[in-house]
Amino acid sequence: MSPGTRHAEQVYLDLKKALLSGRYVGSTDLSIAVLASEFGTSPSPIRDVLHRMYGERLLQAGQHHGFRIIDWTPEGLCDCYTWHGQLIRMALKSRARQNMQRPIAPDGWVTDYTSSAAIVGTAERMFRTLAAASQSAEIVAAIANTGERLRSVRLRELDRWPDCADELRRANMLAVSGTGKALLEMLWNYHRRRIRAASMLCG
Repeated sequence: MSPGTRHAEQVYLDLKKALLSGRYVGSTDLSIAVLASEFGTSPSPIRDVLHRMYGERLLQAGQHHGFRIIDWTPEGLCDCYTWHGQLIRMALKSRARQNMQRPIAPDGWVTDYTSSAAIVGTAERMFRTLAAASQSAEIVAAIANTGERLRSVRLRELDRWPDCADELRRANMLAVSGTGKALLEMLWNYHRRRIRAASMLCG
């Protein structure tokens, strides 16, 4: 990988992390000039990253050919949660097809509940681990992308519900030592709770 390519990829990773962190609001277009100054680079790689993230459905079109953070509607968020839930259901059923009475992920995943960002990171690792258990590259890619799209909303969940970390602890316990059937039921309830609260989480 050439130095220019490595620089462009680092700009992409840094800017994506910032844009998905909830630091920016979705009501106005992102300023390429401001972002270039903030990240110490020229406008060109910033523009390339915004186009790339738009193609990944991590940004939405703004006015005057610009881009902005996803401004979720209740219908859009409900649809995204439903899709994510269906993907996880597909992954678990694929992994547990032979025996739903066995643990899905005996080794679990790395957990960290020390901050809001850490809890969201733990949720993403959980879903990536469960996706990988399906041994389907398409399911893995779809779950990773949908999880990134939901990252800012998951931070909002923590403001609304004090038990989000407890949900993840229960899921970890079920994945390690419970049954696939119990984990499937628990995670379906996890998604159903969020689908029902879509309007609140958009507020």
